[in-house]
Amino acid sequence: MAARYPSLFFVSRFQAELDRLFQEALQLGEDSTPLGEWQPSIDVVETPDAVMILAELPGFSADDLRIEVRGTQVVIGGTKSTPRPGAQKIKFHCMERGHGRFTREIHLFQAVNTHHGNARLVDGLLTIEFPKIQDKRREARVLHIEEVDDPQGEPEE
Repeated sequence: MAARYPSLFFVSRFQAELDRLFQEALQLGEDSTPLGEWQPSIDVVETPDAVMILAELPGFSADDLRIEVRGTQVVIGGTKSTPRPGAQKIKFHCMERGHGRFTREIHLFQAVNTHHGNARLVDGLLTIEFPKIQDKRREARVLHIEEVDDPQGEPEE
């Protein structure tokens, strides 16, 4: 009877590993894209004066998109309807182009002025541009040290 317990242990480990693999395969992990969403291709580029985010969004209009800035994160979101060419009933044999809802979060590592950013959509290419600013958080600064005679803060008599 002692031989059964180790086999139950291995079955439990096997089941836990299968659960983990299914979670990865279904893209339900914290860092992955939720089911039903797709991700447009993006580039983040830096020029001497600006940081730009370039996103490929063919078939989108400006009304289909939303751009938010949250601290150092830029969030691009929108919805692309399923293509329905013509008015007749269709059957897809292959479907590779993204459609449906998407959300894309981009972290900006360079200090930029998000209040003076601009976005433009030309021929399916979304360009978001932020002017660079000097990041003074990395500069050394000397603080004045105040010396206090009475640490309790009680007035002397």
